[in-house]
Amino acid sequence: MPLIRDMEEVKEFIRGTSKKTAIYVGCDSRQVKNYTLFVSVVVVHIDSSKGARIFWKVDRVPRMRSLRQRLLEEVSRAVYLALEISEVVEDRPFEVHLDINPNPEHNSSVILKEAIGYVLAQGLKPVVKPHSIAASTVADYITGKY
Repeated sequence: MPLIRDMEEVKEFIRGTSKKTAIYVGCDSRQVKNYTLFVSVVVVHIDSSKGARIFWKVDRVPRMRSLRQRLLEEVSRAVYLALEISEVVEDRPFEVHLDINPNPEHNSSVILKEAIGYVLAQGLKPVVKPHSIAASTVADYITGKY
């Protein structure tokens, strides 16, 4: 799994894949001591069936006290990353995965409509839990490594 140092590397890899290859973008965060850690990922699902190549980036910011602010920042970072690569995605399947549980019993559900609306307004396709593997599984796993 390569750390994103240059977006051109990600774009070049996507350009070299078939049109059946799906692209998923997501972000997750974790509170660590006095900072908030964000991990943004691009999952390139080869031919939508043959494994994946994962690109990721890590950002640390001063600790965000508000859960709502942190979740919206995750959405914003995922959308920004998706827009950065959108020019090379062409007609491949392309989704923005949000680490949001639509079940009202979960705290993240408070921003569900707002987050989905924001992603749709950018011309992107939002996906939420339990189908948002780029955010809720891949990015979540990487946050645990820091």
